[in-house]
Amino acid sequence: MPIIAISRGSFSGGSRLAEELHSRLGWRVLSQEVITEAARKYGVSEEEMLRALDHPANFFERMTRRKQRYILASQAVLVEAFADGDGIYHGLGGAFLFEDLCNVYKVLLVAPMEWRVAALMEDRLVTHDQAVSYIRNEDERRAKWGRQMFGVEWNEASLYDIVIDLERLDIEAAADAIAKIVSSEKYHPTPKCVQEFTSFTLATRVKAELYFNSSFNHDIVEVTATGSTVRLAGSRAFEATRTALVDWVRAIPGVEKVVTNLDDEEVPGTAVDLDFGMSTRDTRARDVMLPPNSYPHLNQDVSIRDAIVALSASAVRLDDGYFLAPRYILILDDDERLVGIVSRRELLEGLVPQIRESKTSRRHIQELVPFAGDMPSEIFINWTSLFTHRAVASSHEPVGSVMRRVRASVGMEDSLSTVITTMLHHGVDLLPVLDGDRVAGVVVMTNIFDLVGQFIMEHGVKDE
Repeated sequence: MPIIAISRGSFSGGSRLAEELHSRLGWRVLSQEVITEAARKYGVSEEEMLRALDHPANFFERMTRRKQRYILASQAVLVEAFADGDGIYHGLGGAFLFEDLCNVYKVLLVAPMEWRVAALMEDRLVTHDQAVSYIRNEDERRAKWGRQMFGVEWNEASLYDIVIDLERLDIEAAADAIAKIVSSEKYHPTPKCVQEFTSFTLATRVKAELYFNSSFNHDIVEVTATGSTVRLAGSRAFEATRTALVDWVRAIPGVEKVVTNLDDEEVPGTAVDLDFGMSTRDTRARDVMLPPNSYPHLNQDVSIRDAIVALSASAVRLDDGYFLAPRYILILDDDERLVGIVSRRELLEGLVPQIRESKTSRRHIQELVPFAGDMPSEIFINWTSLFTHRAVASSHEPVGSVMRRVRASVGMEDSLSTVITTMLHHGVDLLPVLDGDRVAGVVVMTNIFDLVGQFIMEHGVKDE
């Protein structure tokens, strides 16, 4: 029961290789139809699944792990389709949908750029330059997608059993080589591999049923399986619904026995994580903060001009390749401790001497009278004054002269409840996350708003 999983870049010959392998082995070939069947079976939009699986996630999708839900649906359909025999898969996710199952033979297909460009030009009737631009953009998008979804560089050769380079070997020869390998006795799955795949198939299907077709909170239970026995595990929340959960899972076709971590019997198996609800759990500040090194930060003695350059040129790049445009700069002292924050507004104010001098005076007053609050300024700003030699001269003043003192901060282990309460209470859009007196990261209101806003948009429609 070996399965061939083909991973490839766009227009790299994946479908042709699958067809050639089918002609030699007679095995079932699956690709796009997995998405179609998963959408039908689990009641989601096929278009939404395609977009979610084929594009890097936005912040909300990363936090709620929405894309992992669609991977779950695809996995459940795919492993069930191949449960009774051999198969060839060349769709989204390639080898990673099967995780590290020992009966899966992972193939990476690599094609030269000109080979891919020619294929795209023939298929789409585009120019050479258009084809090159399209393929490069697709490659970058897939790289981000692989990092987000599976935490890997999807085209890393060490992740595969064999790498086929079409610059050195044509597709027909590649199919001959792969067919010979998987047909050899050495690559026939052992009973242990078959058992592992059977357990993975059942655990994945149970997980998908719990998520898509039940009213239970899928966050509270972990699913494992060995053969036809399913084991459910969880803490107090799981214990409260244990009996109903066991009865519901027992009714799923293919499940012959259900045990729990509260039973005497211990059943090891293939673990399946059901953690999909980060947005509605009270997680910690460290779970949503942006790393400090990726967020713009400057010493307080740096000039306003240099701060303008830094903010204009900055883009926060997360580990998964997602980019966020920063709205603030963190201001540090000589010991690299956070002493203030500056936004575009403060930088513009710094170009007008009267405002900067007024803010300096207000700061001195507030140091003497801490509860004086903000003192309103009635200075009229002439638009053309921002384009004068005086504005240029003012831009060489230290950015520390216009920064805002930090109103509030939270610790790494503070909950999201504390984070949002602090932001709303102090009226701040950026909140430093401290580890002792050092900045460990920052939480920005944009990301918090995206999480809540998406939930309201999805669930806030009144029934007519």
